[in-house]
Amino acid sequence: GVITLAGVALAAGAEADFAVTNSTVQTDSVILLTVQSPAAASATDNATLIAQLDTVANGSFNIRLTNPGAASTNAHKIHFLVINNS
Repeated sequence: GVITLAGVALAAGAEADFAVTNSTVQTDSVILLTVQSPAAASATDNATLIAQLDTVANGSFNIRLTNPGAASTNAHKIHFLVINNS
């Protein structure tokens, strides 16, 4: 799946946590995350966002988004893949 983030500011050094609801997720699911940055031609900042998996439960998981770079106001995308073990 793909989550398109709103173009809301995430300050340098800041973190934001949010929940993703997905009926295919199980407590023992493996969830892979990648962050797609906007094309260089349309990027207005030098932000680097990192997505980490936090909590996994039946029907949902949490993502912690960290910005170790410059403040971000671009609409990045988070791609996720759910792999179920059972």
